[in-house]
This record gives sequence, structure tokens and C-alpha cells, in this order.
Amino acid sequence: MTSSTAPVSAPALPTDEAFTAFERTLQRSGARAALAYLAGLTSYRFIGLFRFSGGMANAAIHVDRENPEVTRIDAVPETATYCCFVRDHKGSFTTVDALHDPRLAEHVARSAVRAYCGVPVMDAEGVLLGTLCHYDVVPRNADELDMPLLLQAASALARGHHVPPYPNAG
Repeated sequence: MTSSTAPVSAPALPTDEAFTAFERTLQRSGARAALAYLAGLTSYRFIGLFRFSGGMANAAIHVDRENPEVTRIDAVPETATYCCFVRDHKGSFTTVDALHDPRLAEHVARSAVRAYCGVPVMDAEGVLLGTLCHYDVVPRNADELDMPLLLQAASALARGHHVPPYPNAG
């Protein structure tokens, strides 16, 4: 599988302008549209807000730039995602090519998810609500990512109560 999204070499907008546009989209059109906006600032195919429950991880919000009608993905064991690194360290985790990243030499997802950049989504008390991440099936350039923007977006999602529950949660 290949990704046809156009390469992006650096953030297109200054962080403050991009965040203002993100917040405006979040307020006017909701979290999924706001994440789609963020995805459009990179060449990464996917962006998601992942939640954990019962040893599983699933995207409470999922955006696929190549298939925008796909809004759900299957749950996977939490250790089969790179989101577990974000969760366990309550900090960001990035790999530009999992096949060449020694930290992921034994990781089950390394051949399926080649590029990943995730940050924690935490409430005001520091409780992890989930992870916000860009990811792709092909290697990507980390220089195109605006990490301050991703962190601000994660904070805004939590602060504004825009984090949906784990999919299929009662």
C-alpha cells in the first residue's frame, strides 16, 4: 500500500495562525473537522485521537485523508500501537520510519505503521484521556510536523471537552 498524499517539508503556517484556524474549526465544525484540518497541514495520511480501554486501543476520532468516508477503525491491543509509548511516558513519541528505528525493532506494528507522531491528551489534573497522533504506512519527514501546534491542539481538545469516549463504550 502506498500513500499518495503530497510531501510537505515544513509547517506551512506559523503555529499561532494554524492554532487559531484549528480552534475556529473546532468550535464551528467539531473535533473531526478540526483534526482533518491538522492532517491537511502535513503529508501524513492519518490522524486520530486514540483512547484505551480493557487492554485495547481505538480511535475515538479517525481521519484518513485518502478515504475521508472512513471514520472508524478496528480496535487493536494497546501494545500493538505506538500510542502506548505516549501513554506510558505521558510525553510525545515520534518515528519517521519504524523499520529503521531501533526502539521499534521488536514492535508488532513496525511494518504496518511506518511513521508516527503522537502527543498525550490530558485533562487539567494530568490524567491521560488519550493520544493525538499523525501516522502513515510510509516513512515521513519529521521536519514537517509542528509539535507545538499538536500539543496545543491536544490541550484544546481536552480543555473543551471534545474527547469522545472509547468507541462502543456504553
